[in-house]
Amino acid sequence: MRGQSLLPWRTGRMARLLTTALLCGAALPVLAQGVPHRFDIPAKPVTRAVNDIGRVAGLSIVMPDEGAVAVRGNPVQGAMSVEAAMETLLAGTGLSWRFANAGTIHVFQRIPAGAADGSAGVMLERIRVAGDGNGATSFVAGASGTASKSGTPVLEVPQSVSVIGPRQLEAQGARSVTEALRYVPGVNIETYGPDPKGFEWIMLRGFNGQSSSAYLDGLRQIASNYSHFRTDPHQLETIEVLRGPSSALYGQSDAGGVVGKTSKRPVTEPLREAELSYGSFATTQAAVDFGGALTEDKTLSYRLVGVARDGNTQFSYGDGTRMKDDRLMLAPSITWAPTDATSLTVTAQALRDRSGGTAIFFTPTDILVGDPNFSRSEQDQKTLGYEFSHRMDNGWTVRQNLRYGRVDFDLDMIAMIGADATGLTRQARRFSESLDSLAVDTNLLGEFQTGRLSHKLLIGLDHSRSDTDARRWNGTAPSLDPYAPVYGVDVPTPTTVAYDYTEEYRQTGLYVQDEIRLDRFLFTLGGRQDWLSTRTDDHLTGTAREVDLDNFSGRVGVSYLTDSGLVPYLSYSESFLPNAGLGSDGRTFDPTRGQQWELGAKYQPSGTDALLTVALFDITKSNVLTPELGPGGISTGYNIATGEIRSRGIEVEGKASLGSGWDIAANYSYSDVEITEDNAGNEGNRPALVPKSQASLWLNYSFGAGALDGLSLGGGLRHVGTSFGDNGNTIKVDGRTVIDLGASYALSETARLALNVTNLTDKEYFTTCASAYSCYEGDRRMVTAKIAIGF
Repeated sequence: MRGQSLLPWRTGRMARLLTTALLCGAALPVLAQGVPHRFDIPAKPVTRAVNDIGRVAGLSIVMPDEGAVAVRGNPVQGAMSVEAAMETLLAGTGLSWRFANAGTIHVFQRIPAGAADGSAGVMLERIRVAGDGNGATSFVAGASGTASKSGTPVLEVPQSVSVIGPRQLEAQGARSVTEALRYVPGVNIETYGPDPKGFEWIMLRGFNGQSSSAYLDGLRQIASNYSHFRTDPHQLETIEVLRGPSSALYGQSDAGGVVGKTSKRPVTEPLREAELSYGSFATTQAAVDFGGALTEDKTLSYRLVGVARDGNTQFSYGDGTRMKDDRLMLAPSITWAPTDATSLTVTAQALRDRSGGTAIFFTPTDILVGDPNFSRSEQDQKTLGYEFSHRMDNGWTVRQNLRYGRVDFDLDMIAMIGADATGLTRQARRFSESLDSLAVDTNLLGEFQTGRLSHKLLIGLDHSRSDTDARRWNGTAPSLDPYAPVYGVDVPTPTTVAYDYTEEYRQTGLYVQDEIRLDRFLFTLGGRQDWLSTRTDDHLTGTAREVDLDNFSGRVGVSYLTDSGLVPYLSYSESFLPNAGLGSDGRTFDPTRGQQWELGAKYQPSGTDALLTVALFDITKSNVLTPELGPGGISTGYNIATGEIRSRGIEVEGKASLGSGWDIAANYSYSDVEITEDNAGNEGNRPALVPKSQASLWLNYSFGAGALDGLSLGGGLRHVGTSFGDNGNTIKVDGRTVIDLGASYALSETARLALNVTNLTDKEYFTTCASAYSCYEGDRRMVTAKIAIGF
């Protein structure tokens, strides 16, 4: 039975309405200075008022920890720039302020003339962040760059978005991007267990986002086959998850949403931190984070982030050899900001990974199918790019982001292909790939009035391209006795070519978004036209396959802003993703298309550092590949794009950083995902890898006084419900509940000890199973101790 939408509006009519409504422009995150915002802040304590300014403008506002709490600020009313709002608020309070960078304001106490050190104004050593735009010292983020590309406050975005900032990343001790998403609703990670190869396996609202959802600094991290760009969490400032179809801003992506990562950027204040950690499986890691101004006028600044790891994974062979997990990463960046209106940041990254390859278990005897003499994974990648932003005299801001990247990937693995009297029959496989990519996004952002309507208009044009060269060879491998395995054997180099092809990918998108304010209503209208082409040259057959398509994606939302901090919203959004392969007629398939209705509410009480979100969603993904049936209902061996999957559910997320020292992150997700049209007999089943329910809770308490001052203790529970390893729902995978712990202690203002434990009870579980004898093991207990020193 075809799934019915919660709101039975016709998609075609919706697209025409969007096309009519969207005759103008797009944008991107931008310098906050000079851009007018509408404020309605009564006289209240400064600590609460700056929270409101930060939320409206999407800024981090850093202010003194002591001395300002009792200071009452002036009312801030009407449309004005952030500069004017801060001057109005702080007039006569004894406090002053300045921009530290494009997204952060420092509030500081002025020292009277004649003070002992003769300084005009200084920052107090101990600081707190109010209205923290990026979660630097709070679990709650004020703004999102991914959800709107315009720095709109999370509270006002008419779609579910979660932001994981530095404070949460640090408290939970995330060692990878996927680990950082463990406490996010609607996200299922580790679908194939902890992958030694480093792939980011992510499911969003029941849809696979592994190859289509990854974005870094607003640009897509293009992937092809086994070639995927990797991102070390040490180089990241925030990770954002925009759930639901998002092609109106980003172009091709699956119906579940996108994951946007933001890199650490140069700072003008001195930053010197070194970190050394040691953990389970003899894993040692060193990391550095340096930054500061390079010139006296601070127009030139830099940042250098580096990681070196010599480690092992939880996977070991019968002879005691563990699969490796080694990494070297360096990410330098430099910013030139000659004026408050102009900045240019040049970024680069070099990464070298060496690991033990693919971990495939023979489940009945719990042994690895590979061999330490052969199994390996090697990746070398590098990127170089820039981010340019300039605010023009008319108040409009233009920004361009560009990044070039290259991945070289090699993998040797052994797969189980059957069993006979000698044991498990195995096949050796060798993969060798390279990928070159280029992505550029140019945006124009402006705010203006038309009568009673306030507009934030974003107009953008982006282009991405990649060239992939991929080869695979097959060969024989000695059989393996599953009850008395012998490792360290000679495995011949595979020589039979399984595939050899090159692929060219080109995509151009023109997008427009207008955020319109009318009294308490905020209307978000967005649309994007994409032109996409691919060409695949098969060097084995001498044939070529070309795909050319264009697609329009829309987004409409309305939010209602109340005085109490409650913001109900309703939105509609679309996505598309090309289908791979050819049909029986030799033609390519239409792309899959996603349509979502989302009804929700967000609540952020005024003057508090808390945010609660509740969302109901209904997604239909059409044009899913399903077997083509010939006469008599017999499969032709080809696919046809007539399948459909429906995902409905509810998500609840709450975050708070309370003045009493408590940090809280809690969420619950219920997803009713169903195959609604299918020719393989799976209609009514749940797709593979998708649990119905998930829930998590993290509590953290920081002592602020007494003998335990400087101590922080945290702990979390994560529950993932049952799922299936196949679309036929014949292979059931049990759910699991695991416990995580985190603790840190500030030895001084510049030194900190930390301890994190994942899966405290060392619970054994599988994340999925390909068959009754081939499953993927979940994360075992991992203990990591760390010391970080600033100097």
